Amino acid sequence: MTVGGQPRFIFGKLFLLGFIAVGMIIGSVFWLTGRIDQLERDSAEDIVRVIVTEKVSQVRGSVADYAHWSFAYELVKRDDGAEIYEHLGSGAYEEGVFHQIAILKADGRLHRFYDGTGTNGDSKTPDLTGLQPFVDKLRQTDPADYAVISGIGQLGGAYGAISVTRFTPDNFAELDGKALPFLVGIRLFTDPELQAIANLTQGSGYAIMPLSGALQDPALELVGPDGQPVAQLVWSPRHLGTVLRTEIMPGILLVCFGIFAICFSAARYFHLQSKALEHAVTVASTDKLTGLLNRSGLEDRLQQPGVGEQIQAGQVAVLYLDLNDFKRLNDEHGHKDGDHALKVTAKRLLESVRPHDVVVRLGGDEFVCVVFDKSPRAAAKTVSDRVLIACNRPIVFNDHQTILSPSLGIAVGQPGMAWETLLGQADEAMYQSKRNGLSTATVFPPHEQQIGYVAKSSTADAA
Repeated sequence: MTVGGQPRFIFGKLFLLGFIAVGMIIGSVFWLTGRIDQLERDSAEDIVRVIVTEKVSQVRGSVADYAHWSFAYELVKRDDGAEIYEHLGSGAYEEGVFHQIAILKADGRLHRFYDGTGTNGDSKTPDLTGLQPFVDKLRQTDPADYAVISGIGQLGGAYGAISVTRFTPDNFAELDGKALPFLVGIRLFTDPELQAIANLTQGSGYAIMPLSGALQDPALELVGPDGQPVAQLVWSPRHLGTVLRTEIMPGILLVCFGIFAICFSAARYFHLQSKALEHAVTVASTDKLTGLLNRSGLEDRLQQPGVGEQIQAGQVAVLYLDLNDFKRLNDEHGHKDGDHALKVTAKRLLESVRPHDVVVRLGGDEFVCVVFDKSPRAAAKTVSDRVLIACNRPIVFNDHQTILSPSLGIAVGQPGMAWETLLGQADEAMYQSKRNGLSTATVFPPHEQQIGYVAKSSTADAA
C-alpha cells in the first residue's frame, strides 16, 4: 500500500475547495451588488422616461384644451391683448402648465409671446427657430384631424417639451384651414425640473446634452417632432450595490479568511494523519532490520494493479533463498554479527535483481526474489547467477569474515498458476537444494536442476 502521495493530494484538494468556495462567495457578492446597481440604473431610466413622456403628454393635452376652443379662436381673431392674456397667456404665469406660450400667425410669424416676464405678450421677441420643425409637420395635417405635434425641441439654447396645434373653432369647416393661427405650448427642462427628477431617482448630475457621438451611459434619448433623437438626458445613477459591497466586503473577507483557516487546519490534520498512516504502513510492510519488504509488504505488492495479471499469465519466477551456517554464526558470534550478515545479504540481493523485481525477507535467514518477465525462465537464470555470485563472497566482520552460501530454489510460473502454489514450489526446490548440499540453484521440479544454475566462483573483494 502506497500513501506517500496522499498528504500533497489532500493539501491540494482542500485548498482547491477553499479557493472555489472563496471564489464563489466573492463572485456572488460582486454579481449580486452589480445586479443591484443595474436594477438601480434600469429603475432610474424607467422613471426618467415616464417623467419625460408625462411632461410631453401634459403639454400636448393642455395645448389641445387651449386651442381647440371657439372662444380662444375668437380672442385671437379680435386680437384683444388683455383678454388673450387673461384666458391664454396667463397659463405661462399662473397655472404651472407652461413655461412659455407663443401665438403664431397662419404664416408662422410670431403674434404674441408669454414667458412670465411680460404682461401682455410684449416681452422681448425670442428666438423661435426651434419651432419650425413642429410648424412644418403641423402644416402637413388636415385641420379636421385636430392634430397636435409634440416632442422635444430647443428654444434659445434650452430644451423643453413643445406642442403645436391650430386654433380650431367649432365651425372650422366654414373657414380657410390655411388661415388658422397656431398655439405653441412650451415647458422647459429647468434646473428645478431636473432636480425634481434627481430627487425621485436619487441620482445626480442630470443634464440635457446634444447628441454628439455615441449615446452616454446612462442616458435617455429625447426625440423631436419627427421621432428622431435631438438630445440626450444624462445623469449619474445611484450605486447602491457598490455602496453595499464596500460596506460588507470587510465581513466577506473575514469569512474568506475563516474558510482558508479551516481548510489549512483540516489539511494539516489530514496531513498528520496521513503521515502517521504512511509510517504505520511502512512499519507494517517493511522488515525493520533490512529495510526489505516483509510478508505483509509482499501481500500488498501482489495486490497492486498489473501484478496479479502477470502472475496469472505465468510471467513470473520466484527465487527462494536460505543462508547456510547462519545459525552457527549467531551461536558463535552473537546476534549482532547475525544482523550484520542479514543486512549485507539484503543489500547484495537488491543489487542482483532488476529495478522492477521484488526482494522480500520472509523471516529469519529466508529471502524471496520475485522476478517479473515475459520470459521468466531465462530471467530467473540470469538473476539467480547474480545472487549466487554475490552471496558466495565473504562477509567481513570486525574480527573475522565468513561465507554464508545460500541454498536457492526456483519456481517458474505457468499460465493460471496461483501465487501460493508458485511460492510453495520455490520453497520445496530450496529445501531440495539444501538437502543435497548443492551450490547450484534447484529448479522445481527437482529433476530439472540440470538446467544449469551454477554458482560461479568469485574473487571479488569482501563486502
